[in-house]
Amino acid sequence: MRKHLISAGSLTVSLSLEKNGASLRGITDKKTGKSFLKSGFGSLFTLTAREKGAENFISVDSLSGWNTVCVAASGNVHTVTLSDHVLLKDVTVILSAVASADKIEWTVRLHSENEDYTLYECDYPALTFSASRAVKVLFPYGCGEVYNSARAFETKQNYPSYGASMQYMAIWQENTGRGIYYGLHDPAPAYKKLFYKKSEGERTACLRAAMPLKDIDTPCNGQTLEGEAVWQLFDGDWYDASLIYKDFFVSRASWNPEMKDGKRADTPEWLRTNPHWWRKRIKWDDSYVDELLEASEDLGLHSPIHVYDWFQIPYDTNYPHYFPAKDVFLPGIRRLQEKGNKVMPYINGRLWDTHDKGKEDWQFTSVARPNCTKKMGDKPFLEVYPTSNIELAIMCPSTALWQEKQKEIMATLFDEFGVDAVYIDQIGAAQPYPCEDRNHPHRAGGGSWWIESYRNLLDHAKRIIPADGCLTTECTSDPYMKEIQAYLSWIWIKNNQVPAFMAVYNGYVAVFGRNYLYAPDAVGQDILAAQSLTYGEQMGWILPETYNTLYHKDFYKRCVNARVRLGSFFYDGVLLRSPKIKDKNKIKTTKIKFEAYGGLLEHTATFSEVWQRKDGKKMVLLINASEKEACPCINAYIPDGKYEVSGDAKASVEVVDGEFTVHLPPLSVSYIIL
Repeated sequence: MRKHLISAGSLTVSLSLEKNGASLRGITDKKTGKSFLKSGFGSLFTLTAREKGAENFISVDSLSGWNTVCVAASGNVHTVTLSDHVLLKDVTVILSAVASADKIEWTVRLHSENEDYTLYECDYPALTFSASRAVKVLFPYGCGEVYNSARAFETKQNYPSYGASMQYMAIWQENTGRGIYYGLHDPAPAYKKLFYKKSEGERTACLRAAMPLKDIDTPCNGQTLEGEAVWQLFDGDWYDASLIYKDFFVSRASWNPEMKDGKRADTPEWLRTNPHWWRKRIKWDDSYVDELLEASEDLGLHSPIHVYDWFQIPYDTNYPHYFPAKDVFLPGIRRLQEKGNKVMPYINGRLWDTHDKGKEDWQFTSVARPNCTKKMGDKPFLEVYPTSNIELAIMCPSTALWQEKQKEIMATLFDEFGVDAVYIDQIGAAQPYPCEDRNHPHRAGGGSWWIESYRNLLDHAKRIIPADGCLTTECTSDPYMKEIQAYLSWIWIKNNQVPAFMAVYNGYVAVFGRNYLYAPDAVGQDILAAQSLTYGEQMGWILPETYNTLYHKDFYKRCVNARVRLGSFFYDGVLLRSPKIKDKNKIKTTKIKFEAYGGLLEHTATFSEVWQRKDGKKMVLLINASEKEACPCINAYIPDGKYEVSGDAKASVEVVDGEFTVHLPPLSVSYIIL
C-alpha cells in the first residue's frame, strides 16, 4: 500500500493506493488537529456502464479491479489514474486535484476505447467522513435540511429538482466549529444526482454526486465531467457553507439574473414587494370570485391569486390542450383585477397526455411522440400521477415543437385574457431525463442540454409577456432563475429545515407559499406561518376556505401584517446568520400529510431570524408560535446594548455578548430594529 497526501492549507487529504485500486483514507484539519475521517477506505468514485444495444449495466468503483493504478504530483496538482478494470476493459478514469488555501478542486476525466459498453454515469470524488452525533450534514432538499450523521439515513435526489435545489452539500463538527464544503462548481450546469448515505452500524457516512453522462448510445464516449467538485474547509456551520456557494453563484453561474440599482431588472415591482398569495381551483360558476374577495377583505390585503382548473379539461388530463377556458374564467378574473388582485393561471411545462382527447389519441402519436423524451429503443418516458391515473409523456424541452407550444399557450393567456403572470408547473420540481432520441437537437443522455433547453424555452416565452408580467414555476431549482422571477416553495414543510436557499438567493428570485392543506392541525399551521415569515418568503398560497378555518386565524393575520410592515427587510435585504435559540417550550405535530418524515414537525416555540436591509438597518424577528408565553434566550449575533422590542411584545432587552432574554406573548410576532 502506498499513501499519497494532498495538502491544501489546513486541509490534508490522505489517499491509499493499492495494487488494484485507490481509496480515501483520511481527512485532517491541521488548524484544529482534528480529523474528519480518521481511518477509512471510502471509494473515490463509482462508474456505471451500459452494454451496447442492451439494458444491462455494470458498476465499478475505485477500490479494486483496476489493472493499472498510478499517482503523480506536480506542484499543487495531483493526478490519480486508474485504467483497464477487469469488468470494464480499455477504460481510464483520471482524477485531478488542484490544491490551494484550504481548498481542493477536483476534475474527473474519462477515456474509453471499449467497443462493448457505453459509459453511463460517473461520480465526482466522493467525500467519506467519520459519522458522529457531533457531525452535522447539510443537504439541499428544498430550502435545505440538516441531518445528524450518527443516524442511519440515506437520500438520493436529482439536481435540479424539488429534492436538490442547489448543487452543494456540507458537513461540520459542532465541537470545533469547522466544516467541509462539498460543492459542484458547474456554471452551465449539467444534470446531476446528489447522494447522502449513513448505513446502520457503519462508522462512516458519505456525500457524493454523480453526473449522468453524454453520448450514452455510443461506445468510446470518453468525456470530462462538467465543472469542478470543490472540497473546502470553513469556519461555522451550514450558513458559512451557503456563503461559499453564493460566491460561486455571483462570480461564475450562468443563471445569475441581471440586476439594476440593487434590484432584479426583469421583476415587476408588484411581485418583488408582494407579501402574500391566495390560490383557488375554479369550478363552473363564479362563486370563486366572491370567496376570494371576501377573504381578501377579511385579511385586508388584495393578494395575487394562483388559479387552477380555469380550463374545461380535467386536471392532469388532455394536456396541453387548455383552451377553451371555462366561461367564468375571464369575467371572474376581471372582477378580481378591478379590486387589485393580480391573477396567475396554472399550466404544465412538461406533460402531454398520451390520450389527449378523452380516451382518444388525438395529437399525441402524430404530433407529440416524435418530440417527447425517449429511452433506448425509441420508448417514451412516461409518468402517472394519482390526480388522473393516466400515462403522461415527458416532452423534450429541446424540441422546437414544445418550445413553440409553451410560448403559444402563454401568449394566449397574456394577450387574450390579460393575466398578470403564468405559473409553469414542474419545470423547477421534476427531474431531467436522459433522452436518447438523436432526432432532437441534443446529445443522447445527460449533460447541460436539459437545463439549457428549458432556459431557452423560458427566454423565448419571456419575449412575449407584458412589461408588468412574469413567469413562475414549482419548487426552487436554482438554474432556472435567470428566466423565472418567482419559485413556489410549497413543500418546504420538512423537519430540521434551515433557510440555506434564502441565504444564497434572497433578492435574486422571489419565493412564495407553503401548503397549508398538508397541515391539518393548529400546530402544523402555526409552524408553517412562523417559519415562512422568518425565512422571508412571500406568505400564504392558501385557499380562502382554508384561511377561513385556520385554528389560529388571528396569528396568521399577525404574520401577514408583519410581512407587510417589515417587507423592505426581506425584498431589499439579506439573511444573516440564524440566531441560536434556547426555549424550554416546544411545539410538535405528527399530522403533516406529505413530505415531513413520519408526519413530524417540531420546533422550539420561538422562531427567529436576522435580516439586514440595504441601508444597514438590521431586524431581529421574534415569533412565539405556541399558545403559552415563551421566554427564550436568544443569541442573535448583534452588538451589545439596550434595544426596544416592537410588535406584540412591548419591552426592552439588554444584549450582553450577543445574548438576551425576552418575554413573548402567546401566538405573537415581535421584532427589534437596530
